[in-house]
Amino acid sequence: MNRIKVKQLNNKPLNGEMLFNLAKSYVDSINAGAVPSIESSWSYICKNECQKAMMDAYQVFEKMFYDDFSERCPMMADELKQIFKHAKQQAM
Repeated sequence: MNRIKVKQLNNKPLNGEMLFNLAKSYVDSINAGAVPSIESSWSYICKNECQKAMMDAYQVFEKMFYDDFSERCPMMADELKQIFKHAKQQAM
């Protein structure tokens, strides 16, 4: 176990989910009668990771926004803009 190296693609380490998605992409290509493309598989992995990061950021934004909103409601438009900006900064 100590000699096992981290799997990499394009010099980027892969976690378990990324490795699974890479293998799935290869299997899907082979089953469709095509030759697996490392470049398109890497794009697929990157797209999945970006979508996951976007969803995580959205969940942070949503929680921050609704928590602040529920504490201060009713409020003026300027206060609402401040809550929105703060939630956006936290999500980023």
